[in-house]
Amino acid sequence: MRGLGYAVGILCLLISGIAYWEGMGFGVSVVNVSPPTGFCELNKTNLADVEYFDGISNFAKVGGFSVVAAYADCLELAESRKSGTFIATKFAFLRWDKTADRPPSQFITEACDQVRQSGASDEQKALTSRYVTEFSKGLSSLKDVLPLGVLDEVRGTVCYSAKLIKAQVVNTGDVTLVYVSAMTTIGNQPILMAQWTNYVDATSVATALASLKTTYSDFAAANGKTN
Repeated sequence: MRGLGYAVGILCLLISGIAYWEGMGFGVSVVNVSPPTGFCELNKTNLADVEYFDGISNFAKVGGFSVVAAYADCLELAESRKSGTFIATKFAFLRWDKTADRPPSQFITEACDQVRQSGASDEQKALTSRYVTEFSKGLSSLKDVLPLGVLDEVRGTVCYSAKLIKAQVVNTGDVTLVYVSAMTTIGNQPILMAQWTNYVDATSVATALASLKTTYSDFAAANGKTN
């Protein structure tokens, strides 16, 4: 399968059959999603795309999530269709397969606190710039995944976290990606927004976070959420 010879943490969220606002019911909630600016759907009649979707679905299931919609960067997608190159920039909406068992604001707050506790240490947080630089040069002791912990949050509404990931990609070689995610809820349905972008330098994390915040803002507006 094209481009799937890399770590499972990179394997997901490359395609979608939804290229417009579409209501999807999950229990008591309806979630409206749309591709972020610059992202496009893949062709569901294309065998490679179908294989990607199967891989995405299988990966999401491992974490107890299901794919709502996933997209690839339009320019990278066009190039990949011509030459089979790896798509580094992708985005997906996932839903947790359970509903929140407590008030949604409490659920998000506790989830964010859990990420904070299990994410980057206080030392890592204080030295993030140095760690990011070392990671990009392959000098970090965490050569595959560097958790950056919670980057920002609107308490009880949305929690942003990040990791840096190194992987070996078939026909591409080593890649370093920034993974940022935003956890929120629509009604009592937990939703995860996940974004992968290429790591270029120490500004890449801040750039990725800013992009995800824009997407979250559009998502929140479409779903009647206010911060």
